[in-house]
Amino acid sequence: MIKKLLPIIIFAFSLFAQQSPMDQNQFMLAESYEQRGDFNKAVEIIESLNKKDPANIQYFNKLNSLYLQLKRYDESAALINSRILLNPQDIGLYGLLGSTYYTAGDRTKAYQVWDEAAEKFKANPMTFRIIANYAIEKRDFEKAIEYLNRGKEISKDPFLYSYDLGELYQITMRYREAADEYCDLIKANQSQYQQIESKILSYSNKPNALDETIEVVEKYKSDNISFSYLLARLCIEKKNYDGAFDLYKEIDKKQNTKGADLFSFGDFIYRDGEYKTASAVFKFLIDNYSDQPNISLAKLGYAKTQEALLIQKYNMANPEWKSFFIPAKVEEKEIEPVIQAYQEIIKVYQHSEVAIEANLRIGILLLHYGNDIAEAENNLKIIIDNYPMSKFASLAFIELGNIKMQQAKLDEAEKYFESVTKLIRVNAEDKSYANYQLARIFSFRNDFESARKNLLMVMGNLKDNIANDAIELSILLNTAKNDSSNLSLYCSAEFLAEQKRFNEARDLYLQLSQNPQAFVFHSIAKLRAAEMLIATDAYSGAIADLSLIVDEAEKNIYADKALYLQGQIYQYGLKDSTKAVESYENLLAKFPKSLYLDEARQNIIELKKKLS
Repeated sequence: MIKKLLPIIIFAFSLFAQQSPMDQNQFMLAESYEQRGDFNKAVEIIESLNKKDPANIQYFNKLNSLYLQLKRYDESAALINSRILLNPQDIGLYGLLGSTYYTAGDRTKAYQVWDEAAEKFKANPMTFRIIANYAIEKRDFEKAIEYLNRGKEISKDPFLYSYDLGELYQITMRYREAADEYCDLIKANQSQYQQIESKILSYSNKPNALDETIEVVEKYKSDNISFSYLLARLCIEKKNYDGAFDLYKEIDKKQNTKGADLFSFGDFIYRDGEYKTASAVFKFLIDNYSDQPNISLAKLGYAKTQEALLIQKYNMANPEWKSFFIPAKVEEKEIEPVIQAYQEIIKVYQHSEVAIEANLRIGILLLHYGNDIAEAENNLKIIIDNYPMSKFASLAFIELGNIKMQQAKLDEAEKYFESVTKLIRVNAEDKSYANYQLARIFSFRNDFESARKNLLMVMGNLKDNIANDAIELSILLNTAKNDSSNLSLYCSAEFLAEQKRFNEARDLYLQLSQNPQAFVFHSIAKLRAAEMLIATDAYSGAIADLSLIVDEAEKNIYADKALYLQGQIYQYGLKDSTKAVESYENLLAKFPKSLYLDEARQNIIELKKKLS
């Protein structure tokens, strides 16, 4: 960067060095007039300086800029023409002259000047790009395309113009022509592939761009392997995962990459949420490349895709829309094949990170979907006891801590979460979550000062997902610090909810909401009481409670959330799409600044499609 700036600094210094101190002062005075908006006064000074030293480029540029700002186009043209007489080989001056006529509204004259310059200096390969750039400045993209194509026709290096043409075709939504230019560039020089791929992907989401680009790339596919890679990548963008899979198998066969590209593809679409095709990719790798070094990762990928498909199926039947709920148990015949896939990895790749992650996944499956807490604990303890330095240890400690919180064993839970904060290999998100859970444990024990200290550690990084929850709890603890008895009651209710003792928790929330002295807790307690009913599928009572909260409007800061939850009950609990739409539309009308607007709009669109 310094090397680039140095010539500019030297050039600027040399300009001032050539000027007398008086001229320098006059130039700076003109600039001050320009900044104040007194352009006429600035023009008088610069005209005088330019007359004195007509070769000075600084005076010329400033005077032309002032003429254009004052719309004195004839004087701008005369100034540029006089400059052309001094420097007849300067192509940029012809571009500038045409630009003045263009700004003045004389497009015919502008084209004439540009055309004559293009013809006069056509031996210089840069001529057409320079003139095209002046047309681009005026957003006359079609004229710029015309000049670039003329340059391409007569140039010994036609690809000199292809990148600029591709960009202009893209801007003007002529995606077939853009793809042709970019494909020509790849064909001429495969080293440009990554740059061109990024360029194409940057506009592939525009209407018709993807289909038109794929159509062109298919014609180039036989020319070299780069076009197969590009076509596969475009198929992924189009969500044609099976087509991409076929292409990567072809590439693998031609390039003899021994599954490397296929593994990258499988990993990419797994992270993109396309579990079915990802599973097929990993199975193909297992069946065809069992002797490759990274086959353990392919086996892990296969097991994880099977798990993801299981969870996806479970979530479709049991959408996690409730704030509190009792998870439905997945049938053993569905969960067992996934667990077996992980167990095979543990058996073959003992003591590896792959095996450790497999243990973690089994523990999570058994805990959240198999309702087998004891066996889940066994798998998680294998990690913390034998592999405390693993990157998966923090997640194992967290899951064990959550189990102990639900079992009301707060001392054990505290130890697990404390362990997370002391690990060497722990990411910031896991550490923040552990500190948040520690804060909750302290609040359940009525140790509010310790809770506040832990929350401060979480709120220090607002990028963490848990930060908003920490802020909400911190505000509550600080607002109610002088009402320790009701704060203690609220935390007791929260602890019962954590243990899924929803009816007991509701009793405490109602006690708070009906206590005139506990006004700080009224809003949150009323919402929580309704959420306890939702957790036990008592939807009619929940709707009645939520309606009362909605009626409080601005008096209850959770009124918009209550109306959103009402829509969720109708949508998922009662399967009444019409009522759900009505609730979401009421939310849009009554709470135009709600955080739930985007989700409500999306739900309305989906439900109306279903109704139609």
